[in-house]
Amino acid sequence: MPHSHCKVSLWLDEPAQMHTPLQLQRTKRWRVTANVIVTVEREFNAPRARVFQAWTRPEELAQWRGSPGWHVEAESVRGELALGGRHFHVKVRDADPTTRVGTDGVYTEYFEPDVFVSRETITGDPGIDPTVPLELRVEFTRMGRDNTLVRIIQGPYEPDVAGWHGEGWEKEMTRLADYLARTGGGAQ
Repeated sequence: MPHSHCKVSLWLDEPAQMHTPLQLQRTKRWRVTANVIVTVEREFNAPRARVFQAWTRPEELAQWRGSPGWHVEAESVRGELALGGRHFHVKVRDADPTTRVGTDGVYTEYFEPDVFVSRETITGDPGIDPTVPLELRVEFTRMGRDNTLVRIIQGPYEPDVAGWHGEGWEKEMTRLADYLARTGGGAQ
């Protein structure tokens, strides 16, 4: 049985520097560095190979990615499932189709069904600088006979948006659990 919740952790890469408004006014050179890593974990009642497929096959990814109120534009999904392969998809806000968030990535590690790592740029999300790549690491660990623990590690994020993105991953993990249940996720 899948867990009814996700575990979310936020990690600072390095100690944050504190500056007073007066210091900021005087120097005008201070800039916040994105340094928060988001980690989300959830256990699924499905074998690793099945969960890995749902994450990496374009036709499946389009069925569940996106938080509630968003969907993946099916015709935008592309993926070369190999080390160095590119992948791309666009999420569209249901209530406002002009709001679009694109993810363009390259697999820097790809070991099916254990793990993949992608270096990604995100466009259209006001909380993410599209010129600063993020790293997404997704690990698939066998738990018991047929369950899979998925661990998502992504960042760096700016501190003020990291929590929101962690919550977004939690919601997407719920959608993945629903998708696996609908499509016979327990069968390989």
